[in-house]
Amino acid sequence: MTTESPDRVHVNNTRVELFDEIDRIDWEDLPKAAVLTQRLIRDFAADKALFRRLLLAVEHDPYLWAKCEEDVVEDKIVLWDDVEKGLRIRLRMSTAYQQQLAHNHRFSFTNLVLRGDYLHRNYHARNGFDENTLPEDVQPVMLHEDRAGDCFTIHHNALHSTPFTQLGTISLVLRGNPVKDRAPVMFKEARGRAEAVRRLREQSELPEVEPEQAQVGEMFWRVGEDQESAERRAERQMTVEKYRYWCETLPELGII
Repeated sequence: MTTESPDRVHVNNTRVELFDEIDRIDWEDLPKAAVLTQRLIRDFAADKALFRRLLLAVEHDPYLWAKCEEDVVEDKIVLWDDVEKGLRIRLRMSTAYQQQLAHNHRFSFTNLVLRGDYLHRNYHARNGFDENTLPEDVQPVMLHEDRAGDCFTIHHNALHSTPFTQLGTISLVLRGNPVKDRAPVMFKEARGRAEAVRRLREQSELPEVEPEQAQVGEMFWRVGEDQESAERRAERQMTVEKYRYWCETLPELGII
């Protein structure tokens, strides 16, 4: 007897007709993926009954629940994850001001802004972007706002920053499967107190935890959950209280 993987158990236990019509998404054909995923994420957001049903089911789905997180500046709730199709949908809710963080991603994705806005910068990095890149080598080449209702698609190698300009900014992300184990992030603005300078001088390699204080040019890695320790996963795990807060707040905001 074949044992189903956790993601297949999740998908098979929660049928969603909207996703039935979708074949595996080819994120390397980004123009085609953008057309498909932008339509799909808009249709999902517009179907508030479906949106609400999946949100309220997360607490009872161990596979999804393990992926719900509280980070330094945002909370994340994963609503759906079909690995075979390269289709994961998650909610992002800003909880604190976010600095300019020049970064690329482990995966390509489409983002639909539901509330608030982003100040979106695209960068060019001379000689590539890695742990040896200097802050002066990363220069903005485009600046624009992404407001509620706007949708954009990003390739995993694109270098950008999307700081929240309003607390309570909320978006839906439809992302593909990871194609990298980790992706670097650089602070283009300082965060926190002067103790960050001491930490920066002491560290011998990039940390894999987003710091609460940082100076311009300081970097860290974003890694996948499979690269994190059990202790780190426990630190980031969303609490039931926070999840239920969002379940109450999102209807009040008219999101679902």
